Amino acid sequence: MNFLVRTITAVVFAFIMLFCILKGAPWFVGLFAVCTILTTIEYTGLANRYKHTSVSRLWATVAAFTFYAAIVGLSVMQNSAALFLPFIFTLIVIMVRELYYRKPSPINDWVHTLFPVIYIALPFALTSMLAFDAKGPGTGYSPVVPLTLFVFLWCNDVGAYCTGCTIGKHKLFERISPKKTWEGSIGGALLTILVALMLHRFMPDWYSFMPAWIWIGMAFTVVLFGTWGDLIESLMKREMGIKDSGKILPGHGGMLDRFDSALLAIPATVIWLSIAMSRF
Repeated sequence: MNFLVRTITAVVFAFIMLFCILKGAPWFVGLFAVCTILTTIEYTGLANRYKHTSVSRLWATVAAFTFYAAIVGLSVMQNSAALFLPFIFTLIVIMVRELYYRKPSPINDWVHTLFPVIYIALPFALTSMLAFDAKGPGTGYSPVVPLTLFVFLWCNDVGAYCTGCTIGKHKLFERISPKKTWEGSIGGALLTILVALMLHRFMPDWYSFMPAWIWIGMAFTVVLFGTWGDLIESLMKREMGIKDSGKILPGHGGMLDRFDSALLAIPATVIWLSIAMSRF
């Protein structure tokens, strides 16, 4: 029964992601804005479980959203630093409000209020750099690179799960995630790279604007940093003493559980493509 629930949730989740990314720029921007808000709310709820920590979920969410909006706006318009003014104002409010609250540890509150800006809002905002700055077919918004990134993440998950369950013996990082194996990671990487080659070969209308070696490098980047992202979230959950970050996605847990790999893979992909495309 749990497998069925997980499968249905995964299919619905993938459909929503694909629909919004392919539908166009407003849907794309709106999708990751919603993801930023929901994931920040989820994280701050977890942070408030710490002793001597009292995070304002409202102001943490406002900070994450205004930062997300500023980066997206900068990616689209590329000439308006004034977009950061709402975020800067929010930072001032967050810092000053601690003067008027007699909380046990204002430093803890500041850290956990602003951490989602870096850990959550920044990666989701950087998807706009992949969509609007990529040298894809046509001009303006192009869904090719961000869509491919998530396809690579899903392929890595499927490949790692199937290979790990079949022949996995050697633990990858037992201290943090006992179920992950080297065999699973290698299987996920091989499947992802194979998919990268197939996309470049059989879908030239979308994937011919970059040579195959860039797509292969992107696949490897997604696998490596996606795995680290997964381990980082596992470390965070272990520190907090929880199994799932939330319950919003039946069978999968919370938003952090679903996007843990992406939160590190997205910035790494931006760096890889910036370097690779500058040499292309």
